[in-house]
Amino acid sequence: MPGCIVVADDDPTIIDLVKLRLGMAQYEVVAAQNAAAALAMVRARQPALVILDVRMPGGGLSALSKIKTDPEIRTIPVMMLTGERNPETVLLAMQGGADDYVVKPFHPDALLQRVSRLAGKQSSVALL
Repeated sequence: MPGCIVVADDDPTIIDLVKLRLGMAQYEVVAAQNAAAALAMVRARQPALVILDVRMPGGGLSALSKIKTDPEIRTIPVMMLTGERNPETVLLAMQGGADDYVVKPFHPDALLQRVSRLAGKQSSVALL
């Protein structure tokens, strides 16, 4: 199995879509609907990757900052997956340590490729 991914988004539809596509590639996906729950999962699970929404309760940028300043989890890659297109927000995320920034709507196969790159694994599942 390629690894565990923590996904934090307050939109259950996005969580379901990410779980479906990454699950097809044998990733274990655990979900949170706010920053506090995501941080607890990251600390407990030490995932291969964290995917954060900017505009979820508790704030994705705040969660990013907490991850990247915590010595025990700061090396875990973080992808921002959000509808926030403001260039200043993108810059803040990248300066804050985000490893990638994906804007919704997204193509599930393109997301898988980016996840595979960040998680250090190549998918063994052919793209559909």
